Amino acid sequence: MTTTRSTSPLSLRLKAALCILALAGLAACGGGGGDSSSASSSGSGSSSSGSDSSSSSGSDSSSSSDCSSQTTEGAKLTCLANAFLATLSSSQQSSVVYALTSSNATNYWSNLPTTLVTRHGIALKDLSATAKTAAEALIAAALSSQGQTTMTGERAADGYLAQYQSSGYGQDLYYISFLSSTSSSSTSTMPSASPWILEFTGHHYTFLASVDGDIIGLTPNFVGVEPRAQFTYNGTAYQPMLSRHDTLLAMLNGLSSTQLSSAKLSQAYDDVLVGPQKDGNYPSTQQGLAVSALSDSQKALVKAAIASYASDANGTGQYDAYTTDSAINGTYIAWASYSDLSTKGSYVRIDGPGVWIEFSVQSGIVLSDNHYHSIWRDKSLDYGGNFSF
Repeated sequence: MTTTRSTSPLSLRLKAALCILALAGLAACGGGGGDSSSASSSGSGSSSSGSDSSSSSGSDSSSSSDCSSQTTEGAKLTCLANAFLATLSSSQQSSVVYALTSSNATNYWSNLPTTLVTRHGIALKDLSATAKTAAEALIAAALSSQGQTTMTGERAADGYLAQYQSSGYGQDLYYISFLSSTSSSSTSTMPSASPWILEFTGHHYTFLASVDGDIIGLTPNFVGVEPRAQFTYNGTAYQPMLSRHDTLLAMLNGLSSTQLSSAKLSQAYDDVLVGPQKDGNYPSTQQGLAVSALSDSQKALVKAAIASYASDANGTGQYDAYTTDSAINGTYIAWASYSDLSTKGSYVRIDGPGVWIEFSVQSGIVLSDNHYHSIWRDKSLDYGGNFSF
């Protein structure tokens, strides 16, 4: 799995992002994109025969293509944010731009449905076709192609759940908002030279993409899914957490019986430890098995598990920072209760100098089968490093 920035021109990457979303029925394709119909282990659709009736595929996407000349990912994200804001009324702009404060950053995202926990901003379902197309392009620009696949599958899962329980679930029941260091002076533009954050949050998927000149982080990034098995929505098959589950399981299965015993935690965990509104709730000391004691092949499995999360980000450099020799040798892996990552109560974590990843198996909520919760955090760059916890 690769994690370096793409060397393709930004204009081509933007078109490709829009085309990926178009195939999933989420956005308009601006043309020139490559074939993205093949399935991937991280959960892409295995067919593209279905489309969401709420898709904005017929909308004008010229505002998105105007940003393709930007030379950095941060500049492109800022341009796309402003293009999106330009599609909104003044009252809508005021409803999506908030001050960059700790309270605004930490208190309005959750793994619970939006009917139970208030989100800031405006839901995709409430946008005009033009605004929704601009929003989809903005969201995609914060993500790598792997990340776009994750996001598309996560939203499809909520669309699937809405077929069984309509209240609180839906493919477009995801909210977009901004935290701006200059919000007191303007709600119509994001600053090019001051920190700001794009927040995208719904039921089982949240990211906060932080920009300070360039894009520097995508965390906190909560990813959960129900159903955990492959499902079909609008004619397309998805399994968005497959690569996360499989790489973490391979990491544990790659250990010897002695190593597996050393990595086991004595405490049981019924959910992730550093979840929503648990910022900074890390253990005082690292626990489990030191990665420095592993063979090169075992370390490669740890890196692959980290990549299944951190490589969702577009251009932040976080994966590279987590996997330097120094960082990987300062990382610990641990598990609790069950190491099969299938039984309710199964739990695994990766705890490094910068990276924190947790994966927990939960009982079903809408469906009878178990489902997954997980989180990726960055100990220095959550919320762009703007707050201390």
